[in-house]
Amino acid sequence: MTPLQGVRVGAGVVVAVLAGMASWLLLQVVRSLGGSYPVISWIGLVPLVAVALLVLVMCWQIRRYLQGKGTHRPSPQMGRGTLVGAQAAALGGAALLGWYAANALVHLPNADVASERVQLVWGILHAAAALGLSVTGYLGQAWCRIPPSEHDDDDDGVPDGDLAYG
Repeated sequence: MTPLQGVRVGAGVVVAVLAGMASWLLLQVVRSLGGSYPVISWIGLVPLVAVALLVLVMCWQIRRYLQGKGTHRPSPQMGRGTLVGAQAAALGGAALLGWYAANALVHLPNADVASERVQLVWGILHAAAALGLSVTGYLGQAWCRIPPSEHDDDDDGVPDGDLAYG
């Protein structure tokens, strides 16, 4: 990640794969020591969806201003915070994707048992929501990008086409 380019999709893929591998290994160690897998329920979807919606709303405000449709200019602190929040959602969603995918994978071999099948389904649904959070973060980061102009006479110190407030 460079300051003017933001978080790249490849970084999210690496985070998701590493988090998935580490989570799967951790779950196997817990199980081998006699522990049980964590229970995944519907309540975990609420913060994932809420954060994704919050990132979309905040980034939409920046996008509207950059397109000239906003009613007021957001402060640089708000723009910077929005961008950082979108980038955190992209990477955090990727890490959660790895965690929930690993949880789903450990329940897959026993999917013929009803309780295991329920945990498998919840793991898949949470993984999908985490993927949605990550995609929302990347989308929000793109919305915070300053569009290139034909001539750069605004002298704001940020080259056009780069991330706003980054």
